[in-house]
Amino acid sequence: MNEEMIREAARALAARLKHLLDESLACEIRLTRDEAVLAQGFAESVADLLSPSSGGK
Repeated sequence: MNEEMIREAARALAARLKHLLDESLACEIRLTRDEAVLAQGFAESVADLLSPSSGGK
């Protein structure tokens, strides 16, 4: 994932999570498989960007 893709994924995931949290008082929220894959990819990309060995800084 490049930086633009990461930003788009972060915005999409944040919007989806906000929607789920705002519409429900449930203590559990379920994601679709696609949303879970997006979240996983986003989290891994963020970890890679923040890794001292990534050379991103």
